[in-house]
Amino acid sequence: PCAPGSRLGTTRAQWDAAVQADPALPELLDGLHFHTLCEQDADALALTLAAPIAMAEEKVTITFAFWDTNQEPGMKAIAEAYMAEHPNVTVETQVTPWSEYWTKLEAAAQGGALPDVFWMHSNQFFKYVSAGMLLDLTDLNLDYTPYPEGITALYHYEDKQWAVPKDYDTIALAYNKELFDKAGIAYPDDTWTWDTLRENAKKLTDADNGIYGFGAPNDTQSGYYNFVYQNGGFIFEDGKSGFDQEATQEAIQTWADLMLKDGVSPSLESFTDMGNDDQFQAGKVAMVFVGSWMMSAYTSNEFIKDKFDVAVLPQGKQRASIYNGLGYAGAYNTANPEIVKDFIAFCGSEQANILQAQNKAAIPAYKGTEHYFTDLFTNLNIACYTEMIEYGVQFPFSPNKSLWEGTETELMTSAYTGEMTFAEACNQLHETITEIEEE
Repeated sequence: PCAPGSRLGTTRAQWDAAVQADPALPELLDGLHFHTLCEQDADALALTLAAPIAMAEEKVTITFAFWDTNQEPGMKAIAEAYMAEHPNVTVETQVTPWSEYWTKLEAAAQGGALPDVFWMHSNQFFKYVSAGMLLDLTDLNLDYTPYPEGITALYHYEDKQWAVPKDYDTIALAYNKELFDKAGIAYPDDTWTWDTLRENAKKLTDADNGIYGFGAPNDTQSGYYNFVYQNGGFIFEDGKSGFDQEATQEAIQTWADLMLKDGVSPSLESFTDMGNDDQFQAGKVAMVFVGSWMMSAYTSNEFIKDKFDVAVLPQGKQRASIYNGLGYAGAYNTANPEIVKDFIAFCGSEQANILQAQNKAAIPAYKGTEHYFTDLFTNLNIACYTEMIEYGVQFPFSPNKSLWEGTETELMTSAYTGEMTFAEACNQLHETITEIEEE
């Protein structure tokens, strides 16, 4: 009788979704009416009444895995809030560095021991959903209108929903105010272009003392992808690679030239030893492109927290900032599917989005809760991140991206080191992507 649309009852998931949409609904509930094996004796009814009591008293532990230590306080706050409402459930958080996360998750999937709940990234989604590793979340019956449509769509496959949106992010220009003041240069604003960036990066560069004006590593989301879309090119759209496009190749070359020709960026080898974000936080780089997810780390760093600010990205032929979003996913073989679904639904709730925002985890996906994140950064132009969503470009996605993104990194590295030109690297990458996508 609790089938979808039945007039005789409602499922727990349907009820929770209805209450989320209308919090006043429980006040209209006068009581419960149910049948147990009609025309049978009272013992059947007694067993039915005893079942929820037994379930409520049963102690259950589920695991919750993610990769960002900066967001650990936010994720723990969500877990603790859920456990407060469900005292029979223990949510065990597990944080693994990004560099190890996917290797560990793949090994767990192969061994049938996935975490019950875990963060999902758009680059890896198809690999896991196509292998049947994810729990179908379609029957959560959530209202997805508060989330960015593009983020929800990332985790939709074969007419089913496989992850609930967690957050969204854009890319901004971070700059060291102390180095700008020392050089007598006005702070970046929305009038800046690629030329302004290059000219001021040259003025800020003092290679003899290990100071560079801008960090231009071999990076996609926080790097040359932004230049590509600002130049009118594209990475992957409508099932086709854009690496053979003149605008795409020109943008990637311009990005790399900041290091290789203009000399305003640390070397590729330098970034291997010390990442772009780390060099900026150490005061070795005056400007970097940085995702909103790094603001917690930046503002917790005693050396840099009072010396930097952020601005919208300099523009090329047009404005663009890459945006993306994570999702909460569940294991297909979890021993507690209903509890896992309930926890994931809670993670996607307005309450949980506020909690992650208040703990500086990330810009929450739930519309109207963003200010709980931005309000925490009173000394920063943090609002530029949410402003750029107006012209944000969805992080390029292909169901098969996990099959060619490693090749992308290798070919671009070969171009950086001079083993081939960037045009050759782009053309070869285009052929590889085309071959993979057409199979």
